[in-house]
Amino acid sequence: MSERAVSEVVSYVLVFGLVVSAVGIVSVSGLGTLQDTRNDEQMANAERAFSVLADNLADVHRRDAPSRATEISLGEARLETAANVTMRISVTDTGGDTWQSEQWSIRPLVYSGDEGRKLVYEAGAVYRTSNGGGIRVQNPPFVVTQDRVLLSVVGLNRPDRQALSGSTVLIRARRQSTSLAYNSTADDVDSVTVGIRDTPRTELWQEYLLSVGFDGCSVSGNDIQCTFDPGSPISQTYVVYHDIAVDIES
Repeated sequence: MSERAVSEVVSYVLVFGLVVSAVGIVSVSGLGTLQDTRNDEQMANAERAFSVLADNLADVHRRDAPSRATEISLGEARLETAANVTMRISVTDTGGDTWQSEQWSIRPLVYSGDEGRKLVYEAGAVYRTSNGGGIRVQNPPFVVTQDRVLLSVVGLNRPDRQALSGSTVLIRARRQSTSLAYNSTADDVDSVTVGIRDTPRTELWQEYLLSVGFDGCSVSGNDIQCTFDPGSPISQTYVVYHDIAVDIES
């Protein structure tokens, strides 16, 4: 009789242990899945917020709005004004003379989420990147056709770098100035070259520039240079620089 009682106790302990283990495994895996789902949703929300940010900045540089503000919820993520990249445009006319812009300094806005995932607003473009590469979410404000080239360079600027995390932040952008750096409507432009330095996103820039007709791209480290040469004179060529001050408030 005592052996039977011991056997029942052992059986009960074994069954109880199995149940507890199963509950523990399900709980741990369920929490991990829940965390992944939450992180994915937060990244999706951040991407939508960056699309709104790009639209608001377009109001400033394209529609002459004096300022715009965009709210972004960070949670456990981080938002920063990263190290400057620089952009320079060169235009070569049919006579062989080359005009070159000044070297514009541009602050990227970078949202850093989990597992190395980032959203970047850089010179009017929005990119989503991760450790394995990236994709273009929104094109820069360039218009490139066989006979017309309009390059609007969006230069976000601030005197120093800034970073915030763990809260809802407000990105304020104010129009400083807009300058028509180069324009020609005389059918006398042979080629246009875009050079970007100190950007970790050379592959994404190259992919975009090639997609709109640039070729002859050269990439060296974090520097890229691509040329648009349609083979016949370009009828209209414009290079516009938009100077926009940006600040992040918590």
